[in-house]
Amino acid sequence: MFGLNIDPRNPKGNPDPAELYELGVEIVRFTYADSSGGDQLDPAQLRFYKERVQAYKKVGIESLLILNYETYPNKPDPNAGDGEWDAYIDRLARRCGQIAREFVSWRPACQIWNEPDHPIHPGYAPTVREAVFGRMLRRTYDAIKAVDPKYVVVTGGLATGNPGWLERVVQSQGGNLPADAIAFHPYGQRPARDWPSPNWFFGFVGDLLNNYYKAGGNKPIWITEMGVKEEDLDHDRAKVSEFLRRYYSLIKNYYASKTHQLIWFCYGDGMVAPFGLVDHAGNRKPAYDAYRQAAPTRPPLKPQPVVQPAAPTIAAPPAVTAQPAVALAPPPLPSIFSGAPVSSPAVPTTTMNEPLEAIKQQAVAWQTQALQLQNQLIQFQSQLQQLLNQQAQLQNQAQQMQFQPAPGSGSTVSPGGPTTPSPGITTRPAPPIQNITTQLKRDPGKQFPTRPLSQIQRIVIHHTAIPPTVGAERIAQHRVDTQGWPGIGYHYFITGEGAIQQTNELTTQSTHAGNYDPVAIGVCFAGDFTNTVPTPAQIEAGAQLIAWLISQFSLPLASVNGYKELVVTQSPGQQWDSGARWGDQLKAKIQAYL
Repeated sequence: MFGLNIDPRNPKGNPDPAELYELGVEIVRFTYADSSGGDQLDPAQLRFYKERVQAYKKVGIESLLILNYETYPNKPDPNAGDGEWDAYIDRLARRCGQIAREFVSWRPACQIWNEPDHPIHPGYAPTVREAVFGRMLRRTYDAIKAVDPKYVVVTGGLATGNPGWLERVVQSQGGNLPADAIAFHPYGQRPARDWPSPNWFFGFVGDLLNNYYKAGGNKPIWITEMGVKEEDLDHDRAKVSEFLRRYYSLIKNYYASKTHQLIWFCYGDGMVAPFGLVDHAGNRKPAYDAYRQAAPTRPPLKPQPVVQPAAPTIAAPPAVTAQPAVALAPPPLPSIFSGAPVSSPAVPTTTMNEPLEAIKQQAVAWQTQALQLQNQLIQFQSQLQQLLNQQAQLQNQAQQMQFQPAPGSGSTVSPGGPTTPSPGITTRPAPPIQNITTQLKRDPGKQFPTRPLSQIQRIVIHHTAIPPTVGAERIAQHRVDTQGWPGIGYHYFITGEGAIQQTNELTTQSTHAGNYDPVAIGVCFAGDFTNTVPTPAQIEAGAQLIAWLISQFSLPLASVNGYKELVVTQSPGQQWDSGARWGDQLKAKIQAYL
């Protein structure tokens, strides 16, 4: 609950992790900025933020990354049309997925946008319409959760104090908001009904918190910014200190069951004056001490182990009065915050009576060599994975040849060519399937992993969440050109007219079901089933296809799941398991064919 807004790129907003630990900070919040655009992350920015997240994690402090218009540039004008916003959202979602993959070792929480409900203001217009923000949440949420469902995704901090705005976002998503927590910024809200006075600014924060909690469907609350200007409290820093103390006392004692984080804004006046706990010169204000007193006491950081230099590198001391021996220790945490590039000198030898500066240089050299070795290891692992993929492809080709039906055997052949061979005895004929895998756009420089057919255990149902007239060809093009994927993610596609198309070989471990990708077949129905359901022709075609797949792989009917049954997502639409419950209709049809 004891969080703090910082700015790693601002020297006056970038405290040492050890100081944050001593202050009692449990989570830091900052923006992941990358102005490069394009399809790939900027490597320099990636290294910069990885170093920081790792350094905070090392002392037991979590991170909350703000992923917004600074994470992917060139956001549309707030009044731009839906098409322009949707194109931008796709690029932002791809970048969020890339960041999630790079940071999966630490799993920082991810906040989507910042103050999307803020009115348009000259010089600051993060404004997003409710329905557009709903789609932004859904696509970024799905991209992040596809990497690891354990990621925590938080809405952008809402600034207007109007829970009705959030209600309209929820309504735009069929009543199921794609976020793990609701964030808001209660500036101008009193920490007590009558303090600092009964009529001070807008109201009591407890009332607003309850209203946001209700509007968000009783999801946890994260207060991702909270602070006060000194001028709003008679320029009295002691009152600011009391304001902070009262806020944390109120939330801890009365709203802890609803509020998981209260992140104070901010560390220093060098970020945004005069909200800081320290002034421009770095001097601590009374609020700094109030924060420290409110936060739980933490044990002192354990000192880093002392590393003595290896015996062969120590020269005999000269025949003069020796200086005191100096133990070698790993470089301190602040070294990665200097902002200066680290050179790669040759590893020197040193005597125990050399100046401390030389010993520090040796430690830096060792650290650089360790990083180089780590990079080499990553390259070796990548090469090994490529070899394993090639091996799997050869094994799959051999397996397919083993199960290829002989001429005249009576096996079913689809209009688009032979269907993917079965790993066992076919118990029912295949429905008409058009194999278009070679007709869809692919990235020639990328490929999905492969898998043996014996690995398949599940069938996952999706919807496109767009009009049913949009076919697999356009989706494949979008995945490759906009999102940077190797190709379309589904294995089968049910068109709006009820035709069955095969879009990937079943030996392809494509991207469609997150952690279930290695064992799942992806079947996508064209259309948005938030408020409607597939046509009878689509239900019929889907049932025939899935019944055939079940018989091919000897799967139980329980292995058929809507994607939302496996992870928190909207697909395959709200009507899958509520309202018209088209999932039950589909499974009843499948059962009739088995």
